[in-house]
Amino acid sequence: MMSPLETAKDFADAVVWGEHRKVWDLMGLEARTTVLKVASDRGMDETLVARLRDGTASDGERDEFLLDLINGLRADLAGTDLDALEYEDDESPQEPGRARVVITVPVAVGFGGNLPVASVELAVEPTTEGDAEWRIQRLVPQVTK
Repeated sequence: MMSPLETAKDFADAVVWGEHRKVWDLMGLEARTTVLKVASDRGMDETLVARLRDGTASDGERDEFLLDLINGLRADLAGTDLDALEYEDDESPQEPGRARVVITVPVAVGFGGNLPVASVELAVEPTTEGDAEWRIQRLVPQVTK
């Protein structure tokens, strides 16, 4: 099983590179439920929401939805140098099976340390193969636009 840090990095890389299917694959149930609820609240057809949730949407429907999702995630990171992202495990106590990774960018020399730009909350979820993997539950931007 990949570590939370590796999973968060894979997720951010997939957002940066527009790998929309990988982004969806790395998202956990909580994240998918939230994203589909937002889409529904913004007027997406309920039958399409149901097909996306159940995995029965056509390739075109799924790709269009996921490209919109990628654009939204990129907007959450607007103003951030996406080529300079660094990742740190959050060492504060977490519930068992949950983790948090902080995404930072370096600041100019002399200003010290890195600037947090987002955090990724993860949880262990079972896979269809009967294993368990870390999955993204939430991306929390920490920058102001």
